Amino acid sequence: MKDFKLLSREDFKKEVFARDGHKCVLCREPAVDAHHILDRKLFANGGYFLENGSSLCSDCHLEAEKTTATVEEIRDACGIKAHALPDGFDPSKTYDKWGNEISPNGSRIPGPLFWDDGARKILTRAGILYSGVFEGLPST
Repeated sequence: MKDFKLLSREDFKKEVFARDGHKCVLCREPAVDAHHILDRKLFANGGYFLENGSSLCSDCHLEAEKTTATVEEIRDACGIKAHALPDGFDPSKTYDKWGNEISPNGSRIPGPLFWDDGARKILTRAGILYSGVFEGLPST
């Protein structure tokens, strides 16, 4: 991984908001959350990198957590060109917020947080977890 500056939680929010003009990068409403583009649990050091953060309003933050706002859409909206990735992630592959690999056909391959309670809860709420999107899992 490229050498990115690891920030404190407080500095992460300050720097992300400053870069994004304190506006949600997706809808331009006032930002309320400094969102981890890839979940902080995927990083051994917490992933508090400016290149892994975005300013979002509450509604857009929920869409990002549900992965209906994609990692790529959020990075593009922030102007992020150099991607902060967790150790072991392949820069040539596409991932959702929870570290699930997205195949070229749009299906997902379960990643390191697939069994995480928070990830499963939000992906279920989004209608994604049991929709047949994940390869090798039965849909309900």
